[in-house]
This record gives sequence, structure tokens and C-alpha cells, in this order.
Amino acid sequence: MRRGRTVLEIVVKSSVIGLGCLLWGVAGSAWAETADAKVLDQPPKGFFVNLTLAEGYKESLDSYQTERFKPVNPATTFKADVEAVYMVFDLLPRENPAHVIGQLFQVTGEGGADEKLLQEEAAYLTTAQESGFLVFPRPKGGWVPGEYKVKIHIGEKVTDASQIGTLRFKIVS
Repeated sequence: MRRGRTVLEIVVKSSVIGLGCLLWGVAGSAWAETADAKVLDQPPKGFFVNLTLAEGYKESLDSYQTERFKPVNPATTFKADVEAVYMVFDLLPRENPAHVIGQLFQVTGEGGADEKLLQEEAAYLTTAQESGFLVFPRPKGGWVPGEYKVKIHIGEKVTDASQIGTLRFKIVS
């Protein structure tokens, strides 16, 4: 009888430990997904030296005669009559060319829960190019006052794994 009870205790303890590990894994996975979503909803870190939204850009040459783009009238709030919103950036030096893709969304719904894709723009930068920009022209119907965001992706095409961050801006009347 003693031996039967010991085996039963071991089975119960093992089941409890297994259930605990399963719950811990599920909770950890949910936490990681939440943390990843929060990271992707912030400006990217580590790939860009400078990253700015602006009303335009100007070209200049650095000391090595390399073309650089500088933001003109940088902002996070733009008037509805702005012709375009520019994402102007400088990249860290790298060994491979870079594809930078920006997806412009209009944020709608309660608390910004919904988003509508308006445009997708891309820039291809060779290893010699460390500066670039994306242009998001005013939509055909005009800018609707409200919140917008640009999801930033690295790679030849947009995938679930290519997004590295988000920039947000507002359009006002």
C-alpha cells in the first residue's frame, strides 16, 4: 500500500509541475508578444543615426563629398495643407545595401485600434549611401485631420518580421 501511495504522489507532483511549466510558458509567450508589439510601435533604434519627419529636405555634401539629406521644418504635427510629409534619415555604416520601406497608415477607431493603409514608399540605398528619405504625398482626397503613423520596414518586401519601428504624426486643420 505504501508503494502505491508513493507512485500516486509522484504522478500528482509531476502533473502539477508540468501544468505549472505549461502555464509559465503560455504567460511568457503572451508577455513576449505584448513586449514585441510595444517595441514595434516606437521609433526604431540601432539602424538609424537620425530619423525625422519633416515638411521637406535639402541636399548637402559631407566632408567626403557624399550626398546627405537634411530635414526642412521637422515636426510631428503638420497642417492639412502640407504637400507631403517626408521621412528623412541617416543610416549607420553597413556592409550590405539597404531597402527601407515606409507604410503610411491613417489611425482610426477608439484609441487608434484601427488603421487604414494609405501609401507605401521605398528607398534602396547602396553601401556608399548613408542618407535617404521617403516622401508621403498628400492623399488624393487631402489630409484628413487626425493621427497617422509610418511603419518602418527593412528588407526587399514587407513581412511580419521586417518591421523595425513606427513613427507617429498628426495632421491639424
